[in-house]
Amino acid sequence: MESQEVVQIIDLGDPQTLRELATEDNSRATPFISEFSRINEDSDIEEEEPDELPVRRRGQPIYRQALSIDGYDEDDDNESIETPELTQGHPLWREGTTPPNKPPFTGRARLQVEMESTTPLDYFKLMVSEDMVASMVAETDRYASQTLRNKELSPNSRFRKWVDVTIPEMYTFMGLILSMGLIVIDYLEDYWSTDSILHRSDEKRTFLPHSLIFSPLQLIPREQPGHDPIFKIRNFVDNLTYNFKSVFYPGERVAIDEAMVACRGPLSFWVFNPDKPDKFGIKVFELCDSSTAYCCNLEFYTGKQESSPHGAIFYIVRRLISPYIGCGRTLYVDNFYTSLDLFTYLKQENTLACGTMRMNRKHGPPKTMVPNLKKGDDTVTLLTNGQLNLIRFMDRKEVRLLTTAHTARKVATGKNNPVTKEPIVKFHAAHEYNQYMGAVDRSDQMVSYNAFKRRTLKWWKKAFFHLFMLGVLNAYIVQKATAAKKLTHRIFRRELAKQLLIPEAPAPPLRLPEETGNSSLFRLTARHFPKLIEPKAGAKRKNPQRDCAVCTQPEKRKQSRYECPCCNVGLHVDPCFRLYHTKKDFKRAHKRLLSQNPQPADDQV
Repeated sequence: MESQEVVQIIDLGDPQTLRELATEDNSRATPFISEFSRINEDSDIEEEEPDELPVRRRGQPIYRQALSIDGYDEDDDNESIETPELTQGHPLWREGTTPPNKPPFTGRARLQVEMESTTPLDYFKLMVSEDMVASMVAETDRYASQTLRNKELSPNSRFRKWVDVTIPEMYTFMGLILSMGLIVIDYLEDYWSTDSILHRSDEKRTFLPHSLIFSPLQLIPREQPGHDPIFKIRNFVDNLTYNFKSVFYPGERVAIDEAMVACRGPLSFWVFNPDKPDKFGIKVFELCDSSTAYCCNLEFYTGKQESSPHGAIFYIVRRLISPYIGCGRTLYVDNFYTSLDLFTYLKQENTLACGTMRMNRKHGPPKTMVPNLKKGDDTVTLLTNGQLNLIRFMDRKEVRLLTTAHTARKVATGKNNPVTKEPIVKFHAAHEYNQYMGAVDRSDQMVSYNAFKRRTLKWWKKAFFHLFMLGVLNAYIVQKATAAKKLTHRIFRRELAKQLLIPEAPAPPLRLPEETGNSSLFRLTARHFPKLIEPKAGAKRKNPQRDCAVCTQPEKRKQSRYECPCCNVGLHVDPCFRLYHTKKDFKRAHKRLLSQNPQPADDQV
C-alpha cells in the first residue's frame, strides 16, 4: 500500500512559549508552528484551525510527520509504524547544508595474502579453496550412498554405475562448466556427442554435471523457527563469502545493491524485479568495490523477516558493511536502502554515505519544506538537520539525494552538452553517485559473460553456478589488480578451464570414415600425432603393420608401422600423415606428389 501521511500532536509546553519562539524566527520551531496555529496544554486543536491541515482518515492517530514502512516489502500492511518515542534524537530540518566532516581513509585496500605463483588456477583457489571442494565431494558421495541404500533402482539406472567422486574429478567438473560457457551448444547432451561436427576434442569426457549434489544435513523442518531455506548450499555460501572478505579489501568507495539469480521454479523466496535483466529469480544483496566491481560480501534474500525497530533493510546493510566501517569509506546506495537511521548510524561509525531518497522515509523533512516540482522547474531545495544534507532538484525527473559526504557544490562532469556544446555541470553528490553506484550492476553483467546456463528445476544448482561464476570473476579482478602480466576476462576463463580440466583415462579412439565429405572436419581440424603400432598381447608378430590409408591402392598394398590413434588408420610418417590431415582429397594429392618426386615414404617397407 502507499505510505499514509499522518500528523502527530506533541505537547511541548506552554503555547505562548511556542508563539514566542516562532516570532524570534527559531529554525527548530518554525516547521512545527507553520502547520498548526494554536495548541493547548491538553494537545487538542482549538476551533481556530490552520490554513492547511493534513488530510487523514477518521479514526487514525495523528502523528507529526510523514512516515513510511522501511523494510523488505514496502506494500506490507502488517508492518507497524514506529512509535514517537523512537524518533527522539533526530534534529529538525532547516534550510541550507552542513559541511561534512570527512574523515581520512585509513582502510587496507587490495590483496591481503601473499602468492607464490600467479596462474589463473592460483587466483581461483583463493576464492574456491580446496577445503570447499573437499566438502562438495564429501556431500556428493554421501548423498549417492544414501540413494543407493534407500532407493530401489531400475535395471538401467545410472546410479548402478556410480563411483565415488574425487577432488580432481570435481575440479574437472568445474573446468567443464567454464568450457560450456565458452563453447555454447544448444543441447546439453551434444557436449558428449560423437558426431564429427560437434566433437571438439580428441579426448572423450564422461564426467557429467548431474553428479554435482549438495545435501548437508538439515534437522529443522520447514516453517519452524531456525529453518534455513538455503541449507543445501549454506556451507558453500559461508565459505565463499569468508574468502571474498579475507582475500581482497575494497577501496575508499563501496556500493550495495541487489543481484538476481535467474530462476522460475517453485520457491518460497522467489522474487520479481522489473529493473533487472533477469526479472524473475533469487535476490542476492551484494556489497562491491566501486572501482573494481569486486564482490566483497553478499547475503541471500530468503523471505520476509520479522519486524525490527529500524526496518529489515537497515540490518542487512549493517551486516554487509560491518567488516569495512570505521576507516573513512563512503557507501553508495539507491532509494531502497536509504534511510535517516542508516545514514546516522554510519556517520557515528566514521563511515560516510550517499544515496537517492524516498520522501516518505521516516524522520524525513515535512512536506511543507519540499514543495512539488514540475518538469523544467529550476528550483533547488537544500535542507539539513545538522548531520545529513538533502539535495532536491529537477533533472529529467525529480532527483532527491541524501548525503553525509557532500555539500551543494557543483562540479564539471568532463562532458559537453551535444546541442549547446557547453560543459555539463552537476552537483558533486549526483556526479559521484553516478560514478560509483553501478558496481553491483557491473559485477552482475560480467558474471553473465560466458556463463553456464543449464536448464534445471533445482534452484540451488542455479544458485551454485551463479556463485561459482562470481568466484571466477573475483579471481579475475584480483589477477587484474595484482599480476604483472594481465589477462583479459575471456583469456583468463579459457586458461583457467585448461588448468581445471585434469586428464582422465584415455577414451576409445573415435572412428571416422576415410572418404571425404562432412566427416573430414575432425580429420582436418583436430590435433593428431603419429604413434608406433604396439603388438597385441600374445601375438607372434613383434612389429605389426597396417595398410596406409593414403598410398595403398586396390592393386598394390602398402603397409606402415605407424598409425594415427585418433583417426584409427595406418599412415606413413612422411608424407602420408601430413597429406591425410591437411588435404581434403589426400589420394589425389598423393598422386600429384609422386608425379613430381617419385620417392617412397620414409618408413615404407
